[in-house]
Amino acid sequence: MLTITGLYTCFYLLGVASSSTLTAPPLSALVVTFENVYDMSLLANTLSDQGIDTTLIIPTFAAGDIYNKLIDVEVLQVNIDNQAHGDKFALHACETFLRDSEILKKVWEFKPTFTIFPALRHDGCLIPFAKHIESIPIIWIQNSDEELYAFECTGVALPVHNGGIWSRLLTSFSGRSIFLAAKNGYLAPVLQLGNKYLQDVSIDLEHLYSDVRLVFWGGDTILRSDFASLTELLVGVGCHHCRGAHPLSEKLQKSLVEYRLGTIVVLLEERYETLVQELAKKLPQGREGQAVIWKSKSAPTDAASENLFIDDNVDRQDLIGYSRTRVVLSHCSDTEFLEAAFHRTPLICLPRDAYEALNTARAIELGFARSIETTNDHASAMEIAQIVHEIHETMGYHESARKVSVAIRDRLNPPSDRLVYWLRYIARTKGDTEKFHKPKSQARTLSEDIQFFVGVLVGLIFGIICTGSAVVARYLITASKVQTAKGRYTQ
Repeated sequence: MLTITGLYTCFYLLGVASSSTLTAPPLSALVVTFENVYDMSLLANTLSDQGIDTTLIIPTFAAGDIYNKLIDVEVLQVNIDNQAHGDKFALHACETFLRDSEILKKVWEFKPTFTIFPALRHDGCLIPFAKHIESIPIIWIQNSDEELYAFECTGVALPVHNGGIWSRLLTSFSGRSIFLAAKNGYLAPVLQLGNKYLQDVSIDLEHLYSDVRLVFWGGDTILRSDFASLTELLVGVGCHHCRGAHPLSEKLQKSLVEYRLGTIVVLLEERYETLVQELAKKLPQGREGQAVIWKSKSAPTDAASENLFIDDNVDRQDLIGYSRTRVVLSHCSDTEFLEAAFHRTPLICLPRDAYEALNTARAIELGFARSIETTNDHASAMEIAQIVHEIHETMGYHESARKVSVAIRDRLNPPSDRLVYWLRYIARTKGDTEKFHKPKSQARTLSEDIQFFVGVLVGLIFGIICTGSAVVARYLITASKVQTAKGRYTQ
């Protein structure tokens, strides 16, 4: 009898434990991206490093762009034609992905707890797919356009406009136009593809985001802060992969340490080969000079300077955080910006687009960067060499970089911890009907009410003035006609 009672008690406690929201179930994540492969592969590596079983799905043509130090991440490749661009490419990528029976079979066997993907040009395809495989959809947003689009779709935040009225109107119209363009050019046709290949799932445009509860923001308030969050389920995880620098290989370390003025790190593409070679020649040479380490797949040439070293296998953070690194030459994308800020390394920015131009302006505002204009991917090596010399001789850049680094590091919990915490929370509360952190569907602020009443008052005053002016004008015209008529009668 005692044995039966003990077994009954054990089964009861086991049932209570399994039903508790504090129990952490085993987690697995599927990361899918058809664009921005490098950044999403960094996310996959962070998830794997935190003990989450992770699979990454990418296009075949972008296989060379993934993070080259992935640990325990299974990479699946979809054979997608990269001839198209924009919405056409996204539609083709979605259809190719949904038709790939081998990939779908592996995903079914994997049974991911979460499916993580970018918002723009991915949501209409992968939200229904996540529902089809009974996975939790999680949105990832990176640049300004994705932020405006995701906020419009999910309502997790309100954009904050700090310019004049025309600037605010332009930003509002820009966000709305991004959403409408995606709705007409991508969402409507891709949902039809979903209904064709995922017949057990029926999602219309109005309820597309009804199952999306968690949004990861790949930026940081150090980088930009132009929105107000309406829920804790908008989680900032920028620099989630940032860590201390590991020692360089013995051969590379021995080569770089010979140059007493430090090292210049270059993170540019192969098409900047001429610029990098000229820059290396313009810098001080010999043991009293500076070394240039270029992370690139380009093969060194006989004409290359002795102080130029090319290595593609070294981790980018190990170069940026290297103790003898004096400055980093890059495009200043979001990830490069945050890595340099984390490792307190000054930047020289060569922006390629509007997003990187905004990052460059922000880095200059924080005092640890300089910029240089490029014309058709060409820049002046002499000008860059002069900027390198100025940054090396001016302690203000390094001190500003140190302050920014402290601001990123000195926080209650790192981004990787926030990432894992909210994933576990969403997994534990998957079946809950109460959505405690759900944002208000129609958020309004006091300033909007004040603007409404000010608009009514201004309209009222303007209406009174216009009405009074019309009455006075009519009176003057009538009086003029009467006077004219009297003059004729007198004559």
